[in-house]
Amino acid sequence: MTLAPAAPQLASFRARCEEVAGTALDAPGALHTFSVERPEEFWRALLDWSGVPWSGSADVVLTGTDVETARFFPDLRLNYAEALLRPLDDAGDDAPALTAVHADRPTDTWTRGELRDAVARTVTALRRLGLAEGDRVVLIAGNTGETAVTALAVAAIGAAVSTAAPDMGAASLLGRFGQVEPAVLVLDRRAVGDDVVAEVVAGLPTLRRVLLLDDGPLPDLGVPVDRLADATADAEPTADWPRHAFDTPLFVMFSSGTTGPPKAMVHGAGGTLLEHVKEHRLHVDLGPGDTLYFHTTTAWMMWNWQLSALAVGAHVVVHDGPVAGPETLWRLAADHGVTVFGTSPAYLQLGQDAGLRPAEAVDLSRLRAVLSTGAVLHDWQFDWVAETVGPVPLQSISGGTDIIGCFVLGTPDLPVRRGRSQTRSLGLDVAAVDEDGHEVVGRVGELVCRRPFPSRPVGFLRDPDGRRFHDAYFADHPGMWTHGDLVEFDADGSSRLHGRSDGVLNIDGLRIGPSEIYTVLRQLPEIADAMAVEQRDDSRPGGSRMVLLVVLREGARLDGDLDRTIRRTLRREASAAHVPSLVVAVGDLPLTHNGKRSERAARDAVNGDPIANAVALRNPGCLEEIGRAVAAASAAPAGPEEDDGLLGRVSRIWCEVLGLRSADPDDDWSDLGGTSRQVLSLLRRVRLELDADVPVQRFAEDPTPAGLARAAEAATTAAPAGATVLRAGEGRPVFLVPDAWGQLNLYAGLVERLATPRPVLGLRLPLVDAGGRHRTVEDVAADALAQVRETQPQGPYTLSGYSFGGLVAYEVATRLRAAGAEVGCLGLLDARPPQAALSRWETERVRWAGRWATLRSGAALRRVLRSRERPSAPAAAPAAPDPELRFFLGTQEVSEAYRPGRFDGPVDYFLAEGSRAAASRTLGAWRRRVRELRVVDVPGWHGDLDDERIGMLSDRHVGTLAARVSAALDRP
Repeated sequence: MTLAPAAPQLASFRARCEEVAGTALDAPGALHTFSVERPEEFWRALLDWSGVPWSGSADVVLTGTDVETARFFPDLRLNYAEALLRPLDDAGDDAPALTAVHADRPTDTWTRGELRDAVARTVTALRRLGLAEGDRVVLIAGNTGETAVTALAVAAIGAAVSTAAPDMGAASLLGRFGQVEPAVLVLDRRAVGDDVVAEVVAGLPTLRRVLLLDDGPLPDLGVPVDRLADATADAEPTADWPRHAFDTPLFVMFSSGTTGPPKAMVHGAGGTLLEHVKEHRLHVDLGPGDTLYFHTTTAWMMWNWQLSALAVGAHVVVHDGPVAGPETLWRLAADHGVTVFGTSPAYLQLGQDAGLRPAEAVDLSRLRAVLSTGAVLHDWQFDWVAETVGPVPLQSISGGTDIIGCFVLGTPDLPVRRGRSQTRSLGLDVAAVDEDGHEVVGRVGELVCRRPFPSRPVGFLRDPDGRRFHDAYFADHPGMWTHGDLVEFDADGSSRLHGRSDGVLNIDGLRIGPSEIYTVLRQLPEIADAMAVEQRDDSRPGGSRMVLLVVLREGARLDGDLDRTIRRTLRREASAAHVPSLVVAVGDLPLTHNGKRSERAARDAVNGDPIANAVALRNPGCLEEIGRAVAAASAAPAGPEEDDGLLGRVSRIWCEVLGLRSADPDDDWSDLGGTSRQVLSLLRRVRLELDADVPVQRFAEDPTPAGLARAAEAATTAAPAGATVLRAGEGRPVFLVPDAWGQLNLYAGLVERLATPRPVLGLRLPLVDAGGRHRTVEDVAADALAQVRETQPQGPYTLSGYSFGGLVAYEVATRLRAAGAEVGCLGLLDARPPQAALSRWETERVRWAGRWATLRSGAALRRVLRSRERPSAPAAAPAAPDPELRFFLGTQEVSEAYRPGRFDGPVDYFLAEGSRAAASRTLGAWRRRVRELRVVDVPGWHGDLDDERIGMLSDRHVGTLAARVSAALDRP
């Protein structure tokens, strides 16, 4: 089913433009050519055709031809909120306007009349509280209806608003909002800590008032504080919607901080409105009868973009809850009849990797288009949407906060080419150019816009002479807007994005502005210069890591002390995400002939790729040195070479896990950027190499090498085996079986969150014999059975285990049942059936699925091509086998050889969403052996070996897992 009209709105607008142009515009690209070559006629035609309310004069459309200085409609006045909330044909006061979906409270809904009334009352309240035209408001809140109402009311008054997500830290908020110099702070404390609120208020000296969207107690913040709901309770809806100049500041938005502190970009009301109406109606064909959902937060420009959809009569759905799994947003789209669904490549990939088929899981019959932005959309994702969502266009759109809109996007009158954006945005003279500013077609170039466009920022705050604005967009290619993206256009106008041309890092999906790193490092006197670049991590296909190149001052040396100081400082002053995986000292960083740094050249050198812009560099010889230095640092042995007792051995493992040169006894794990995944690896290594099983809770009490050494000494495997209490309680115990390394640390979050009064016990089981050989599942289960019987002589028994631990738990349960004992609950946490249990047909399906995945990923082909392209380099010595991986492979070998018997009882199988595709080929092996297999879906991936993916036992997903395990414990 499609809700799109038989003739798209683009057809009506093309007819209007043909009247203006006096010629047909139906040839491919003709309308776009008209829009950029005759801009005054195009933008005036769009203003009239759109029906946006305005006053004043539209006689002067454009004041010049310079993209940096030209202004649109200098004599025209409008009100952004009035334009969004006015009654429309087919979207009167009873039409749905806004639906707000929450994770922890009922859904809120407004009709267009109700929304206009709510905004009008809020306008009255804000005026009574002193807000006036020209003021600035900052808003810290989630993507809720109250947030939208507040922003629209601020805009109606003629004040500017700047929004931020509530999970941002105080330093990040002040780095942005300090530039805004706001008069009013509006915030929702349901997701903002009191300490953050106090710090933000103290850091904004221009504040006259704080308004709260929540109903908590009024805090003492040193400025007047009110609840906005109280202020609007007795407010009469205003009838005054004053119209403001076209360039009146509407939104203050912020860059990612690539080349300095985040830039405070001011977007005007008229340019924002006109650009959004154009994109919504002409490129997305959005109108009354449509329901739009775009997954965003208030910190991203797509929040502003979706808000403007009210101007075309669309019904907007917002959502402030978490994404619990790959099905979350598809289910939301189905529940609310979404017709246009906006998402990201990362979310689409999450669904594909999980084997999700959205159209089979939920009713998407109203869906007519999927939009994707935020990163490069790959060819195979177009295939997945076509196969699993349906014959709807997947439109790759790209632009950014800088223009609060899109340079390339979709169109209803052209087919979609997989991997490509369909068309250039109408009215925007977008092209790819080479380093000399000449247009290139059919190859990658820098994305530029060569003529004025109305959604260009009015300017930057704290930039009185416009120098920062000029340097940001116009210095590289005079007379053109240089956007910072790499793009390739075909002759048909379609395009393929190739990522950022600047130095923004994307480490396993997390975007990091390197300027934040450089700002922190300026306080270290040993460092003269630094450059953070992204390196492919060949040990994790698809993964990446950060390499920090540092140029040292004379006399400084990158030893273990300075390495640790760099990491500690970045962790303390920025975040754990800003801590590099590798710190490398180099003599020089690549510079262009005009003295600009080239992160791209350094990235190519670090990855061993051909240098794309060597001829443009002043010092290309430094790249060879960078490549050698990174290779040497990657291969260098980490940690102390001498063995000075237990502390020395612990320090060696510590350094190897973190990639450090040395460690001090009192180094703090978090200060050095250690992650929760690395903690598990660290403690496994300690168990395997030092024969000491240190609980993660004990490590957390003193996360230093000295503390770990003390914990290892106290927790040697010489202690008697037996069940250990993980959480005290009353009644029959819940037994947890160790993981593939014989440890219980992976269960820490699960144990903490289980909703049961019963005690939780962990079994301590040796997985290898005296000769270091792995014991069979049956032998390990025999020990486990003895511990269970000793602790609890009579049933019913409750057993659970993850992966390998699930196999052991299953074997213990079958032996208990064979002995006549009752097993009340057996939980297998994504315990994959052993190979020995698969039928010949299942084995073949697994084998061919593996081959097909390899072919589709193209990983082998890419490795071959990269090896041909890379300059020759000395072969590195083969790395020693990872002891953690080596032990895991031994456990895996005995796991695959295990032949499970029949279990005459129910089994709860907790299936990770990332395992669903594989389970479809093998889960029959369990069904043949179990009387009743109850499959319970849980979010996440199988385990932390897929560390670029979030595991089912991770902090993000373990709460859901614990809730579903708890429900199984209570099942009769």
